[in-house]
Amino acid sequence: MDSAMLIRGIPGAEERERNADSFRIGDIRIDAYSFDVPGCPFAATCLGHRWTEGEVGDGGYITKLRPGFYLSDSGRQNNDFIKNWGVAMPRFDDDDDVDEVHLHVNNFARGDMEAEKELGATLLDPGKYGDWVAKLFVQTAWRLIRPVVRAAESGNMTAISAVTFLAHSTTHALEGIAKKNWGMVNQLSKNRFYWPVLHSEHPELNTRQKDELVAGLHIGGGTGVRVNRARWPDDRLAMLALELIDFIGRQGFDAATSLPALNKETAKSHWWPVVREIFSFSYPDPLGVEEFREMVTYKQDDSSLFKSAFLNALRDKLVSLARR
Repeated sequence: MDSAMLIRGIPGAEERERNADSFRIGDIRIDAYSFDVPGCPFAATCLGHRWTEGEVGDGGYITKLRPGFYLSDSGRQNNDFIKNWGVAMPRFDDDDDVDEVHLHVNNFARGDMEAEKELGATLLDPGKYGDWVAKLFVQTAWRLIRPVVRAAESGNMTAISAVTFLAHSTTHALEGIAKKNWGMVNQLSKNRFYWPVLHSEHPELNTRQKDELVAGLHIGGGTGVRVNRARWPDDRLAMLALELIDFIGRQGFDAATSLPALNKETAKSHWWPVVREIFSFSYPDPLGVEEFREMVTYKQDDSSLFKSAFLNALRDKLVSLARR
């Protein structure tokens, strides 16, 4: 998710109560600091919107929230949330009881390859440190790879070749892992819209891959969303509803984590009240957003009438996207 918002420290509860704009979902108070991912209120990145710490351009912004949150239009539409749906970096708690491996961790951080060997052996042991070490290795690997990715993006041919090698090697390994561990892999693939595979132009190889691998992954089967809806990319209201579903699903506050699985019934009874409040917090006046005016047919420029019509259309779209 593209966001220019950087929150430098979260203030205490009393200061947030006094100085931060907020809304309520049931008995839960939510303000601009409540959101876990991406660390700021909802922004329709599918329309090019983003949060910043100050006014953009000549003071133009969509929404201003206390204390200094500005929602602006960057002009860069971004639908990456679809590709990244259900994907998250494995995290570990620094407070975990890992005293027995701390020495190896410290040595590993200094580049000691023997320490890497010792930690790697832990991954093959079903003991309590295996999961912790796997997450540590992945986070460390990503820190090392990110500069190479940035160099590749800038046109460095060596970096491009290196990223290609890593992508090919890990995807090839993942295909083998999937064949041996269908049940565990399906727990991940059913909650995503995309899955990495090696594609070939050879019809026999491509067909075999689809028959033996892709068909068994049930990609998107657990998202609660009609994955085979063909007009998603051409329906901006649908993309807005999808981004709201994705955004809320990644939040850690009670109103989000307590939601039942998404389907036609729960979309209207449980999900919509949360979607409505979170959307309205960021966009209190939809009539003031040109893209929203193009999504809904309306007869007069009345802010309250348009907001009602727009929210009704967004609710209907949410329900239409949900599985039965």
